[in-house]
Amino acid sequence: MPNPTIQLKFDQKLDQKQAWDFYSEPEFGGCNFWKERALAHHPKLSEIKTAKNPKKFLNEYIAEFYRSHSEEIKKHSKKTSKYLNETQDGLFKIVDKIFNHPWPKKKYIGLFSIFDFCPRFIDSGEFQIFLYDKRDMQIFTIFHEMLHFIFYDFVKKTFPKKFKNANTDKGKFWDLAEIFNAIIQDTDDFIAMHGKIKSLGYPSHKRLIVKGKKLWKENQDLSQWIIGMMKII
Repeated sequence: MPNPTIQLKFDQKLDQKQAWDFYSEPEFGGCNFWKERALAHHPKLSEIKTAKNPKKFLNEYIAEFYRSHSEEIKKHSKKTSKYLNETQDGLFKIVDKIFNHPWPKKKYIGLFSIFDFCPRFIDSGEFQIFLYDKRDMQIFTIFHEMLHFIFYDFVKKTFPKKFKNANTDKGKFWDLAEIFNAIIQDTDDFIAMHGKIKSLGYPSHKRLIVKGKKLWKENQDLSQWIIGMMKII
């Protein structure tokens, strides 16, 4: 099956929008994204609490960071492009083996970010990558989001009655996708490409990841795994 093309680009406006969204609603999946993935890398943003206009303060901070770190940011982006070129064929090969399903027809675009939020946008095929992550985590993130795109498409087309209109941002369908990624990206094939990643998955999914791993070891048929997992989620 044809492999997709993954483009890597910058989008400062999206960074500003996502930062404001996660500042406004920081809690997700048992994590505080603002504290753990923004303030941890940009401690000056703690001053937003006393800013007269928090949104303006945040937008100006991001714009200034992009200006003052432009060369550094370009350097990191070139490294990420190199990492992706070295590993993406391995991803496509494993995906073909697991899914035996064509990639959805989208323009897949990884958008660099100065934050570690790393959201994905299923409809557009876009996702964010943290510029300051190390090589293994950047590859993990890219593969993680690409797996989401094909997983959601596979499930919707294999089980249309149950999942055609299911929410991909919360609820059982989202749980299922995140649990699947946590299990698959801890297999030998993925570890060989992006290393062993500590603390895979969201805190709220830990118990289900253990059960999901057991099911996958018993039968590595994706459709059967999904049927089995939906009985316990």
